[in-house]
Parts: sequence; structure tokens; C-alpha cells
Amino acid sequence: MAKAVDIGTSFIVGAQIKGGKEVFTSERDAFFSMAREDFAEEMLDDAGAKYMIRGDEIYVVGEDALNYCRITGNQEAYRRPMSLGVLNPGEEEAIPLIELLIEGIVGKPERPGEVIAATIPAAPLDAPSVDVTFHKIVLERFLKKLGYDVRILNEALAIIYAENPTVVEPSGVSAPFSGVGISFGAGMTNLVVAWRAKKLFEISVARGGDWIDQSVSRVRNVPVGKVTSEKERNLDLGNVDPRNALQLGLEIYYEELIRHVLREFKAHFKSNQTTFTDPMEVVIAGGTASVPGFLDVFNRVLEEVGVPIPIRNVRLGNDPLRTVAKGALVAAVSMEKKKIKAEAEAEKMRAEAAAAAAKKAASTPTPPPSTDELSDMLDVGA
Repeated sequence: MAKAVDIGTSFIVGAQIKGGKEVFTSERDAFFSMAREDFAEEMLDDAGAKYMIRGDEIYVVGEDALNYCRITGNQEAYRRPMSLGVLNPGEEEAIPLIELLIEGIVGKPERPGEVIAATIPAAPLDAPSVDVTFHKIVLERFLKKLGYDVRILNEALAIIYAENPTVVEPSGVSAPFSGVGISFGAGMTNLVVAWRAKKLFEISVARGGDWIDQSVSRVRNVPVGKVTSEKERNLDLGNVDPRNALQLGLEIYYEELIRHVLREFKAHFKSNQTTFTDPMEVVIAGGTASVPGFLDVFNRVLEEVGVPIPIRNVRLGNDPLRTVAKGALVAAVSMEKKKIKAEAEAEKMRAEAAAAAAKKAASTPTPPPSTDELSDMLDVGA
């Protein structure tokens, strides 16, 4: 009954309900290229690796790509089909590779026309060359080709659906699915303001976890992979070792990322005609926000920069890496239920119309044929 897929720059996360429980499947959004040599395919098959062949090249995808990168030490052969939250325009094989990864996550629909909700970012304010439209259409067409009824969803709005922040109105009534959702991903950061599940305002910036890693790599003159490894394995923003140059750099650029997002929010919310007087919840998710101590840094920068609406509190999603996929699943299940209900009502109306027509036909006597009709029916030779 419906599926969801969060197509991120670093990971693709799928979600569905099985046996009454949410089930998540994830795969690293990456590939490793190698020459097509004797026995290479046989060895990959024996290892159970996912791969694609194009001419004289073999592209190993997913977690296996990172494993081959670590084993061989060949950093240049490890690449991503996504960049800055959308399909990587610099990778010729980006489209077939992302399709291979997505199909491995979501599979075929359980029934023709099963609803699937897929997440995309908003167009970034600070990178007009990033083409979200092309990215959206390519993914939508592929999922339709698999047999799904595709619904596209902003990834920050999915956080609202997953976490259900509420606003308490002066009357004491709680407005569900109302608040600010911020998705700190690898390629982008997306922000949405929603009221009763309706998106009122959205922005994105072309900065995320990759921007942090690349910035630290540049100022410390070390490979990006080493920075990423330090961030994922050892970083605690609440307990940064001042003697560790990489951790110090990561702390600085985490603060700069948050500051940039909040400043863009303040600058561009002025164009929105909506006014909020009731304090709202801010819910944060995404892999970049999952490092220990992130929430404390966010609150510290929030107090410094401020935002254009009253804030009641800030919290992380229950599972930051899966929050977006969960919210997309909430939306997909809701859409699937409405679709099934509409189909049932349409079928009922057709059945009632057919029954009424049959009843009318049975109760209306058929007039006898006219002389002309009888003559046409009778075939008498001259």
C-alpha cells in the first residue's frame, strides 16, 4: 500500500509498510568505475555486488562502491550520480546509475498504479545554474516507467508530515502539521514553512554536508575523504577537541552553514505575504544534522541571527536519516487511501448507473416495429 523514496546526494532511502510496520531500505548514492577486465564480472557476481556495464567500463554502485574505493585507494574512481541535491551534470552515466539504485530500493509496484511519493529539493537561491526541473522530470518518468503513480514532494515538507509539529492558536486549538521543517542534506539544505500541511514558503541553498567537508579539506589541505571520515566517526559538536584541526574546521563550517541558511530565510521571507503571530516549532532532519551536538550549535546561531517568525522550540526528528523518507511515506499512504476511495466510489457510481439503466430498460415496453422496419427485416425475393 504505497511507497516512498528520499533521493539524496549521499543516500537513497526507501520506505513502505510491511506487516503493519514501517520498513526502511537505504543505499549509498555512489558508484566506482573500473576497467572491464577478464573475470571482473564473475568476481562481482560472486561478491553479490551491484554493477552496470557500459562499453569497456564497469560501474559498481551503492555501498560496494565505497568498499572498492577503500580497498583500491583510488579516490578518483569513486563518484556520485548526484551533486548539489540533483542529478550530477558532470557525470555522463548519472541517469542510468541513479535509476539502477532507485529500482534496487523500491522495486516494482505491488499493483499497477501503486502510489509512490518521491522527494526533491526546492531550487537553490544561491545556485541558479542548478536545474531542479530536469532532475524532477527524469525521476518522475523513470518511476512511472516502473508502473507507479508518482507524486513529487518537497523534502523539507516531508519532515512536517513525519514529525507533525503543531501551533497552539489563541483559542487553544492546535493546528497540526504546522511549523518549520529544515532538511540538512549532503548537497543542499531545504527549509519549508507549513500551516495545516500546506506549504506556505520554501527556500533551499546549495550548501550542506559536502560543502562543509570540501571547505575544511581546502583550508586544511587534506583529502575530502579524510574530512568526511573524521566527521562521521569522531565529531561531537558539543565536545570539539581544539587540538584537532579537522574537528575545529568542521565546527566552524557547521556554524557557517547554519548561519547562511537562517540569513537566507530572513532575507527572503519578506517576499511572503503571510504573517505569523503564534510561536512555531522548528523540526530539523537530514544526515548532516545527525552529528552529536548539532542542535546546541543550531540554537546558539539561531539566537545570534534570529528568524522572521516567532519560534516556540527547536527539535531534531526522531530518526534524522530516515525522517524525510518517513514523511514521504505518510503522504504516499494518505494519497493511496484517497485514490482507492475515489476508485471505489467511481465503481459504485458506474454500478448504480448500470443497474438504473437495466431497470429502466426492463420497465419500458418495446414498441412494435414499424412497417418499414419489418420490410427491412424481411428478405423476400422479387
